[in-house]
Amino acid sequence: MEKTLIFTCVAASGFGLGLTGCRNRAQQAELERLQAEVRSVRATLQKARGEQINVEAEIEIVTQARDRLQEQVNGLTTVRDQLQQGLAEVTDSREQWQQKFGEMEFSRDTLRKQVGELTVAHGMLREELDTSTESRDEAVAEAQKSQERIDELRSQLQARTKEVRELQDQLSAANVGGEALGMKAIESPTIHSFTTTRPRVQRGQGSMLSWWISNADRVRIEPDVGPVGALGSRTVAPLKTTTYTLIAANEAGESRVTRRIEVL
Repeated sequence: MEKTLIFTCVAASGFGLGLTGCRNRAQQAELERLQAEVRSVRATLQKARGEQINVEAEIEIVTQARDRLQEQVNGLTTVRDQLQQGLAEVTDSREQWQQKFGEMEFSRDTLRKQVGELTVAHGMLREELDTSTESRDEAVAEAQKSQERIDELRSQLQARTKEVRELQDQLSAANVGGEALGMKAIESPTIHSFTTTRPRVQRGQGSMLSWWISNADRVRIEPDVGPVGALGSRTVAPLKTTTYTLIAANEAGESRVTRRIEVL
């Protein structure tokens, strides 16, 4: 009986030690697993820290690039403002030159009209001079005055034309920033008048041709007369019935007018 109890107690004690040993091994394995997880978490944290550092470096690079781009944008904005200011000044200058150009053109056209009227009056006076012997001296004096006035107006017209050309050159030079100024296109020559004092004459008698032309580079009268100015008169004495042709030309083309003088 006593032996049985002793064996039972020894067996029970061995079973308890076995359970304790199994429990210690399980705890050791759990501890090792936890340590492995801690090491994995630390590695992950270290990797994340490295990636964070890289991201921060990239953010710094992007920030610097953004600051440089902002500086460039600010510089371009300043240049744009300066260009806009310069363009506004050029536009104002162009409008002023256009206004002056219009005034000079009006003045030039007025002078041309006066010259044309005086040319017609001069032709009429010359006709009266040829047909009237009683008032020859007075007609000659008036013709001389008319011729002097025509010469004076012609000089003024040349001066005005020169000023208009200078204004055109200055206006063209002021037109920068790309935009064409819109200058007038070259027009064909304009023949304002071409008259003859005597459409019918006796053989050997003279008849005066008078003319007034604008926008012409070259002017001539055919036949027998040849090159002439844009404003003037010429006495002709054809031996037979003749048709005179006034030809005015420039880069845009030619304009022609004819007058017939019949020889009786």
